[in-house]
Amino acid sequence: FQNYPDLQRVRTRTLEIANQVDAFFQPLGLRVALLAVEVWSEGDRFTVGSSARAALERFLRWRQEELLPRLPHDNAQLLTGARFDDVSVGMSAQASICSPARSGGVSMDHSVSVLVVASTMAHQLGHNLGMRHDGAGRFCNCSDLQQDRGCIMASPTGLTPGLSFSNCSRQDLERSLWQGQGWCLSNVPEPQRLAGSPYCGNRFLEPGEGCDCGLSVECTDPCCNSSACQLMPGAECTTGDACCQDCQLHRAGHPCREPLGECDLPEFCDGVSPHCPPDTFLQDGQPCAGGQAVCYGGTCATYEGQCQQLLGPGAGPVSSSCMSSLNMKGDEHGHCGQLPNGSYIACAQRDTGCGMLQCQHGSTRGHRSEGSCQGTLLPRDEDVSDAAMVLPGTACGPGKVCLQRRCQDVSVLGDLQCQSKCHGHGVCNNHGHCHCEQGWAPPTSGGADMPLSAGGSTLPTTLLLIALLGLALVLALCCARRTGLHKRLCQLSKGTSCQYR
Repeated sequence: FQNYPDLQRVRTRTLEIANQVDAFFQPLGLRVALLAVEVWSEGDRFTVGSSARAALERFLRWRQEELLPRLPHDNAQLLTGARFDDVSVGMSAQASICSPARSGGVSMDHSVSVLVVASTMAHQLGHNLGMRHDGAGRFCNCSDLQQDRGCIMASPTGLTPGLSFSNCSRQDLERSLWQGQGWCLSNVPEPQRLAGSPYCGNRFLEPGEGCDCGLSVECTDPCCNSSACQLMPGAECTTGDACCQDCQLHRAGHPCREPLGECDLPEFCDGVSPHCPPDTFLQDGQPCAGGQAVCYGGTCATYEGQCQQLLGPGAGPVSSSCMSSLNMKGDEHGHCGQLPNGSYIACAQRDTGCGMLQCQHGSTRGHRSEGSCQGTLLPRDEDVSDAAMVLPGTACGPGKVCLQRRCQDVSVLGDLQCQSKCHGHGVCNNHGHCHCEQGWAPPTSGGADMPLSAGGSTLPTTLLLIALLGLALVLALCCARRTGLHKRLCQLSKGTSCQYR
């Protein structure tokens, strides 16, 4: 605010930056919807300082403790006029997009150019989405048009901005989404919550619009009148809606979202809304990977899988004794996290499996001598936090799971008795309700206490909500046998019975 004392000028600049970030992500099939801007005109909410790492940790703590409770959202980015000494232009937490504790980044407002600052913010958001740097040996390239300007996920210098994402960034994103790390991104925000002035042609559905397929010169949707942003006569929905075909609503029970991985759950149309219900996944703590891991946040995080993501097929963890030796040192080669001042935290003996990833290449597995203990040098970028840390939810022993870099009893994930309410014919979702097997439906099992939500959608593009998203209610399902219901899951509103449609 001190750089631009005019409040309206600050808001205008921020909206322009957000619009450009959205434009960067659209070729990847992502939309960045800005839902709110908060300007600190009477002093910072916390000390930003000259260390990007310290600023990031303070920002993420403030976001989780103060911002999230009053303004629910998926991701937040801090734009500051402060100058950082430890990184060039910004920092963010790696692969953290749906984490209440880690989904965010900080960027310096280091140029008068909106394009340059937007590229920096898109870079930090890219890290949140699981993108790594386009380093040497990855054979990355951008579109021919932007190749001379570099790619957005190239190591940042603050000088020449990247103007497009590379093929490597696309692959990183696809891998991250397939692993379930983007489970919170499928729900479209309510139109009235979008920031900025609404206008027909921006591809966001806003108050008073029946549809928005973009400008007339680019709209190809036969269901939508692009000049008026209203449905065509006789149309019930638009081509981009997940529960729509030929401008008509799909029947109830039509699949609209396939599960991504074994910890995710499928969703089905309700026959009333053109949108797919909000994404649901298996309750935290449910076993996965053949009992070798547990589900957490919709993903099945195995130690071996994390090593292979970083080092390639065949990679895996070092021995338990070697892992303990390395992570109890509390240095850059082994630790359980960093303090805001950058110093490393040594792991306690019981927590060594929840600290820094200690992996070995497939060619060296099982061939090291008993006395040899050497961790593999994992990719490490200066502008990234959490880049090589064990993911929360990773198993660290029988009945144990990593949370907050500590090895804790799986019971801390919550009530795991929901399964008994499903009568053996369903699984528990992330809201503690039964998600029925095909051919099973209410009403004789545990009661459903959450109404059906019409929020959420699987558009051809995944919607990324960068600021403030109201979390939609999810399906409540419970299980009992229903004659003739063999090929669909039942979707239930409170107080109703499940009918075959």
